[in-house]
Amino acid sequence: MNEISIPPLGNEHGLFLRAEALAAGITDHQLRSSAFRRVLHGVYTTCETPLTHELKCHAAAMRLPPTAMLTGLSAATLHGVPLADFSTPVDVIVPREYGMHRRQGLRCSAVRIFDFEYSPWYQMRLAGVERTAFDLLKRRSAAMAVAHCDALLHAGLITAQAIEKFLSGRGDNGVVRARLRIPHLDGRAESIQESVLRVELAARGLEPVPQLEVFHRGRFVARVDLAFPAECVAVEYDGEWHSDPVQIRKDELRRRRLSDAGWLVITVTNQDMRTSMDVLAATIRSALARRRNRSFN
Repeated sequence: MNEISIPPLGNEHGLFLRAEALAAGITDHQLRSSAFRRVLHGVYTTCETPLTHELKCHAAAMRLPPTAMLTGLSAATLHGVPLADFSTPVDVIVPREYGMHRRQGLRCSAVRIFDFEYSPWYQMRLAGVERTAFDLLKRRSAAMAVAHCDALLHAGLITAQAIEKFLSGRGDNGVVRARLRIPHLDGRAESIQESVLRVELAARGLEPVPQLEVFHRGRFVARVDLAFPAECVAVEYDGEWHSDPVQIRKDELRRRRLSDAGWLVITVTNQDMRTSMDVLAATIRSALARRRNRSFN
């Protein structure tokens, strides 16, 4: 198979438009080869370029008007909280008159924005952290909305009070939903799934304390993801990284220490969360009842 001769092409991010490729003598057939990668419709890069969400945002800037604004998961990622990867659609607010709301790789909306809500970002606009938090909080899934905003809080980029102040007096679509979620924000969680688990349990009447440090006889034992201190019950989320053999041994050791300190540890996996949160909540509620009964007997 003959190698493709690639002429000098691309901007400082390694991106180029299809029209630029055709003008340089590269055919559509060649663009579909392994030598190139399509980043967005009409925007390409070479196979050597790492595919990141930031690159995808730069590609969006080449296709959208300069008045478009990056927000949501995309803006959070550009602000240093990696909530989006290359497979994630670019979150962007596009003026209604542009009419580009159903393009693969983009998650477009047409809503009102104000000058104080963004700053310039290359060829377009980037939402500030407050606007980013608002657009995350008003999303349909309450658990994911809170979890994503928790990540902003955990990174120290914003506080719940700042979000509340930003939303004060606004009448935007979704602002009521966003306000109702502010009391559920908590930046102590160290992963998105921990926050999701906490919010889902709270919706079922369970109020665990996130990232509680457990001490026994004056000595530190462990810090647990979610805790019910009165009953000495810990709920630990096991993500994929917990399948690493070294991490498994560490987890076993810390759970043995918690058990020796009188704590019951309930481990929750991704499968548990996908199967039925109601079943999981019932399991935790039953464990709490048993611990309470034991303390009175």
